[in-house]
Amino acid sequence: MDQSVKYIDDNKILVRSIRGKADFKEIYDSWKDLIRDGYFKSSVIGMINDFCSAELDVDISDMKKINKLLDDYPEVFRDIRIAVVVDSFKNIVFPMVVEKVAKQANVRPFSTFEAARNWILDVI
Repeated sequence: MDQSVKYIDDNKILVRSIRGKADFKEIYDSWKDLIRDGYFKSSVIGMINDFCSAELDVDISDMKKINKLLDDYPEVFRDIRIAVVVDSFKNIVFPMVVEKVAKQANVRPFSTFEAARNWILDVI
């Protein structure tokens, strides 16, 4: 898994791009690293997870772990929108399930980066 992280829109949106094969443990650990390393600044209102160049190896049974991560850091995830951008049918299942099980966070899947950005910025 190759990951890059940057901010856009005056540091309002954190963008994480994942490329290559990525399994659940790598994705989960990268979330923990982002939290630990302080990427969720007070200016961040949303996060775009760009998985368009990734091949996700995630099992539905991992969803409880994602929900626990979101629950363990309510101060980080309570007030931000988390967009997941995917471009393949296989990869869409993961963010759709997370959207349904996430209690603390506002998570939504998208097929384009621009749609995800507009949702976070509340652009109609």
